[in-house]
Amino acid sequence: MKLFFQGTVLSLVLVASFALAGTASASVDMTEGFVCPVIKTENVLNSPRGGTLGDTGHYTIGGPDVMVPIHATNDDGAGVPPGPHAAPGDTTYTAIWAR
Repeated sequence: MKLFFQGTVLSLVLVASFALAGTASASVDMTEGFVCPVIKTENVLNSPRGGTLGDTGHYTIGGPDVMVPIHATNDDGAGVPPGPHAAPGDTTYTAIWAR
């Protein structure tokens, strides 16, 4: 009986932890985005996925679509590939961009 009670309590704890994890992630503002690393060498243009980022002297290799928190995107969601954006070394740099 003691083993049954311990198993029941453990099950309830696991269920509660999953429920709390689900509600915690729901409070984060999410955005659709895409992976687009800022690269400072034009060697990436040899790739069929390579391209330039406007007239900034930066290059990239495009990637898949993702769903991420807004603060996890380039320049905290303000980065624009052909315009102002964060690059490697900047505190708000990430290769993930908001749509």
